[in-house]
Formats: sequence, structure tokens, C-alpha cells
Amino acid sequence: MDAGVAAIQDHLDDVWNSLLAAVRDVDDDLLQWSPGPEFSSIAMLLRHLAGSERWWIGEVIGGVPAHRVRQSEFAHDRPARAEVLRAVDEARALTRRVLSGVRASDLAAPVPAEAGRRLSSDARPDKYWALLHYLEHLGYHRGQILLLRNLGRTASSTPARPRDGAAR
Repeated sequence: MDAGVAAIQDHLDDVWNSLLAAVRDVDDDLLQWSPGPEFSSIAMLLRHLAGSERWWIGEVIGGVPAHRVRQSEFAHDRPARAEVLRAVDEARALTRRVLSGVRASDLAAPVPAEAGRRLSSDARPDKYWALLHYLEHLGYHRGQILLLRNLGRTASSTPARPRDGAAR
């Protein structure tokens, strides 16, 4: 692994370590909480990030089949903490294995056609793009997870208000 790829790996580790530390003490109710049925929970987003990392880094960059069913990552099935954390650990381990054999020059290769079809433009990006896209994706969902954690804590500590909005 060259210095550029090592720096990206270090950044991925930093983001994941800070995210996992931020949710380590979240109880199971908050891990599964969402503000409504159309929203994801912390557990669902962590599961999705694991699937996304396996896809973008494992499969698109490393050629390791992800066998991903993206829609299942968003199922409101209350995934168990241990299952979610195992998926995250496995995805991170796969990323380390893939990136350990990658040089920056390898990232100039185009992504497989399947990955290119997921984009809104006709351009076929390279593996640099895929890696940067995943970094952006991780940061985006990290923000959502931290917001859900904070909103969920507030929601559980705020007394219920009357449905009609009238003060009592």
C-alpha cells in the first residue's frame, strides 16, 4: 500500500472509530429508534454502511463479490446489535485486505460496468471516484447517525405533548 492509499485507509479508520465510539453506549432502544416509519434507525444505517463499503471498496475496487441486496439493508426489522457490528467489522476487515494490495496508480482504472450503471451520468468513473464516493457516503451517514442519536435522546427525555398542540 502506498502513502496515498495508506492515508485514505487511516481516514476511513478514524471516521469509523469515532462513529463507533459515538454509538457504543447507545442502548438497544435508541439503536433501533427512528423519528418515523419512513426513516432509518442507527442500526439500519450501520448495516447499510457495511453493505455499501463491501460494494464500493470490496467489489468495485477489489473485485470481491459483495452479494449485496441493497434494499434489505433498509428493512425495518430491528437488526440485532451484534449482527450489525459483525457486519461492520467484516466490511472494515475486507477494506483493509483490499486496500493493502492497492497502489494509487491502480485506482486510475475504470470501475466495472455494473458500478457505473448506478450513477446518474453516462460517464464511467474510475476507482478513485469509487473510493472518494464511499468516503463521502460514510461521512453523510455518520452525520445522520449522530443526529439520530441526539434526536432520539431528546425524544426519550421530553415529556409527550398533547396531539392537538394545545398547552395544558
